[in-house]
Amino acid sequence: MIKKVVFVAICLLVPLAWILAPLTSATFPESSFWAPNGIWSIAPPIIAVLLAFATRNVVVSLLVGVFSAGYLLALGGGAAPVIAIGRSFEIASQTMLDVVAKPGNAGILLQCGAIGGLVGLLAASGGVRAVAEQCVKLARGPIGAQLVSWLLGLFVFFDDYANVQIRGPIVRPITDRARVSREKLAFILDATAAPIAGIALISTWIGTEVAYLDSGLTDAGLSGNISAYGLFVSSIPYRFYNLLMLAFVFFSAVTLRDFGPMRKAEILARKGFLRDMNSEVISIDDALSGASDGVESGAKSLKKKSTLGTSLFAIVPLLVLIVSAFAFFYASGRTAIMAGGDAEKIATIQELNATSIREILGAADAAVSIFRAALLAGIVAFGMNVVFRKTTVSGSVNAWLAGVKSLCFTFVILILAWTLSTCINKDHLGTAQFLVGALSEGTPTFLLPTLIFVFAAVISFATGTSYGTMAIVTPLAIPFANALMPGDYPYLIACAAAVLTGAIFGDHGSPISDTTILSATSARCGMLEHVETQLPYGLFVAGIAILFGFLPVGFGVSIWVVLPVAIATTCLSLRIFGKKIPAKIEADKEEIA
Repeated sequence: MIKKVVFVAICLLVPLAWILAPLTSATFPESSFWAPNGIWSIAPPIIAVLLAFATRNVVVSLLVGVFSAGYLLALGGGAAPVIAIGRSFEIASQTMLDVVAKPGNAGILLQCGAIGGLVGLLAASGGVRAVAEQCVKLARGPIGAQLVSWLLGLFVFFDDYANVQIRGPIVRPITDRARVSREKLAFILDATAAPIAGIALISTWIGTEVAYLDSGLTDAGLSGNISAYGLFVSSIPYRFYNLLMLAFVFFSAVTLRDFGPMRKAEILARKGFLRDMNSEVISIDDALSGASDGVESGAKSLKKKSTLGTSLFAIVPLLVLIVSAFAFFYASGRTAIMAGGDAEKIATIQELNATSIREILGAADAAVSIFRAALLAGIVAFGMNVVFRKTTVSGSVNAWLAGVKSLCFTFVILILAWTLSTCINKDHLGTAQFLVGALSEGTPTFLLPTLIFVFAAVISFATGTSYGTMAIVTPLAIPFANALMPGDYPYLIACAAAVLTGAIFGDHGSPISDTTILSATSARCGMLEHVETQLPYGLFVAGIAILFGFLPVGFGVSIWVVLPVAIATTCLSLRIFGKKIPAKIEADKEEIA
């Protein structure tokens, strides 16, 4: 009863305060208590995360986080507490409009929609099912299914968003049939997306990472002595979280060992039941029929005989997607460099070699390039379906729209996550800046790589963005490391790597991260189930990265001793803490409920 009264009161108070706000000029003087970069700046992300776990409703939790951020911004602007309620609505709604209007975010929404439509066309043609059936021959049982998912992640290395969205629909029927939980699939998708794109020598990440490293080197006065790209390449063996997470996924797949909430999800799957996006328990047969997906069609499709010819209806459009994506990356990056007027870069790209390709791909607009590639691949898939009479014209249109509609939840979550991230950025509440000031004092030399890793992870987890974290922390970490240990290049490399890999760890575990959201929806897994099962694994690997990676490196131990020991420790720790799960467990649904 009390909850209902509070809910009704809030519903009445917010619109009333919003209407009355223009009728009063009552304000409080700006106070440092509510000022940006203060302790209250961390409240909105904390509220959103805790409320998500408490209510198991991500949309409502993010909305509350957004409005709480708007409320703090209104108070910081001098509004009275009651009037600030109405102002929070205005700030939140305007910020939502602004984030959707940003070219980068709009490009991501279009990219997601175009890939969703493409997936709908591939499903309607039977191509996805046929590819899955071909892969099943190589992926018999839970081990093979997880390894195929892992290997495809290494193959689609050039962009984390495309990686997740391409693999999910192809691999999901395989893992469903092999009785691998969708939580485990979402984890594999997420763990082999940003971690692999962040260390790939050619990817949509490299330009951004190198730019941040260059900024840090410039601030440290080292830009003339050390190449930013050289620092990036040298940092790869020190990216302990990235490398150990990739190893962890492989070891978990091969040994079938799991622990914590993931083990419970895997046992449920081995008994023949899965949890869908609404957290409802469904049978494997319902999962394979597509009853819970909204895109796949054709009951028991994996039990029907398939031909290699049908697989081409998925393989050809996907090849068009990948090849054209690189072509659009190249065109976009070259155009950007030529328009930028940087004589050195312009001279570099005149010849076609590895260096020029890296520069061009690094300058490309990834979201727009992948959107165009997905649109082109969709046209090819549409044409193949109609010409070879897999579907009619109207059937293909409906299939494309069904694929886009299946991502509506993703769009909502992404927009809310971007809105919250914008409200707490350096131009508004300044959450990251507060954390920088709170955590950067009194650092011992040997602890600096570890503290930078933890520092970047905390900021990335709170803000849901690895790029933003890199932008904030890198220009601080590199000069700081150089000041503590001048001339010690391995130490500088370790500190730079700690920023980049720490940002990925925080982003990997954050429930407001876009890659976390996309991984869950691509696996057709509940958002909170994905976060609850993935976070313990992320913390587990991060702990090994600290104890057997950054701490030894901080004491001066060679990376070529540290890295093999850290990988071996990851395998041994999984064997100790994880318990093996049989490939199949017979059970009735009544035993699970």
